[in-house]
Amino acid sequence: MAHELEIVQGKANMAYATGGDRKIPWHRLGTPMKGLQTMEAMLQAANADFDVIISKVAAVDAEGNLLKNSDGSIVLIEDSRATLRHNPDGSFNALATVGTRYEVRQNREVLERALAVVGASSGDAVMDTVGVLRDGRRFFATIELDTLILDPSGINDKIARYLVVSCGHDGIWPIRYANTDVRAVCNNTVVMGLSSAQRVFTARHTRNVDTVIEDAQRVLEISTAWGQAFSKEAERMLSINVPNGSLKIDKVLEKVFPAESGETARQKKNRDEVHTMIRSLYLNDKNAGKHGFNGWSLYNAIVEYLDHYRSDDPTVGAVAAMDENSFNTQKKIVAHKAVVS
Repeated sequence: MAHELEIVQGKANMAYATGGDRKIPWHRLGTPMKGLQTMEAMLQAANADFDVIISKVAAVDAEGNLLKNSDGSIVLIEDSRATLRHNPDGSFNALATVGTRYEVRQNREVLERALAVVGASSGDAVMDTVGVLRDGRRFFATIELDTLILDPSGINDKIARYLVVSCGHDGIWPIRYANTDVRAVCNNTVVMGLSSAQRVFTARHTRNVDTVIEDAQRVLEISTAWGQAFSKEAERMLSINVPNGSLKIDKVLEKVFPAESGETARQKKNRDEVHTMIRSLYLNDKNAGKHGFNGWSLYNAIVEYLDHYRSDDPTVGAVAAMDENSFNTQKKIVAHKAVVS
């Protein structure tokens, strides 16, 4: 499955906050939680508070029997170690082979440090999502940060932003903290959040990781810079006057959804219908009805069409919104450039 969430007895090991503007994850899996939660509550709901241990790696034959030396000692692979998940019932799950310098960082520990980075504690209700990926090999969480307020003296539009946390127990995926506006609900959204963030703080699972993670306070500085840049760009679009029925709307739509060479009558009809729908969305309570007739409202009308109206299948639309190389994402980039040009 594209989500790559761990499924145990038909249930996904993931929990997510509901309420407000928060949407049900596109995959519709996991445990819904009413509002933002504490770290303890989310780890428990997602079955993510397990222990990972390091073990030596022994050689076995094709039947799984231990290979032994002539003196009876077990044959060990000295330059390799294995990570194992220790389950509550006492059983173990093999996760991956890792190097001898690898040190385990528990999910709880990584999340506690992330909370410290943003000035929160494990008892603060700031957790939006927590999940386990790839049969326990990877872990992710989303911490909801304070919202940005655009044009506080006027429109007062709020844009949510997150600190996405991820780590792996496979020797491949490092500890990462990233400021992003992408809510992590699956493997794809974790990757997209990391790729779309302006900067990502990364720490390897090695013995010097404690010293490195202390430097993660830089993430707050990145957050501030990101917030200022985003706010400045949004307010730039808010300042662009776009009256209803103006030529500006026509010019933007023609750039985002241009006529193709050799366009058929049917293709032209479809394109005209898209333009008409976006003009209608421009007037609704989410866009010009709330923010006024400006570039920000027009941009959001195009985004609303791409995310919610272009496809009849909500799942298809959600996946397209998460894919940085999708038609939808590329059109949003074109729309932004067309609005501000």
